[in-house]
Amino acid sequence: MENKPDFDLDLANKWFGVNYNNGIFPLLEKTDRTDEETEKMIQMAFASTIHWSEFSGCKYANKVRGINMIATALAYAGRKEGSLYYARKNFEMVTEKQGEVEDFDVSFMLMQYARALALNERLSEARERYIECLQSIEKIADAEDKKIVMGDLNSGPWYGLNQ
Repeated sequence: MENKPDFDLDLANKWFGVNYNNGIFPLLEKTDRTDEETEKMIQMAFASTIHWSEFSGCKYANKVRGINMIATALAYAGRKEGSLYYARKNFEMVTEKQGEVEDFDVSFMLMQYARALALNERLSEARERYIECLQSIEKIADAEDKKIVMGDLNSGPWYGLNQ
């Protein structure tokens, strides 16, 4: 017998997906983040991704963005292997189904791949992805999306990559 909750599980998944995702940004930006806050940031990235993936309205692009957020949180936390694993997974997801993602998803993917490579001291490869990211930003149609991507590109740790 399946244990069914007495609330709308689908809407709960959406709510948790949105709220955990939105809760990550203040922690990413926090310069004096504690170890506990760093762990919470990473856990929220995973939680947001699983909740979004179980929401009935989840699209492929939502899954891509979740994996990108995991890569981002891990990179900001300095977790070398994890950030590179999820950045590579995000790269594969975006390149396999480019028709199912937005132009800015490509830029975010390249940005996080560059950041993860830099964190892993693979600066030559990181530089290549960074340049690809800059080129992809030029292709973003919406000015507000482009502004958001540029803001993210100009923030966060770059681990020795001289942009």
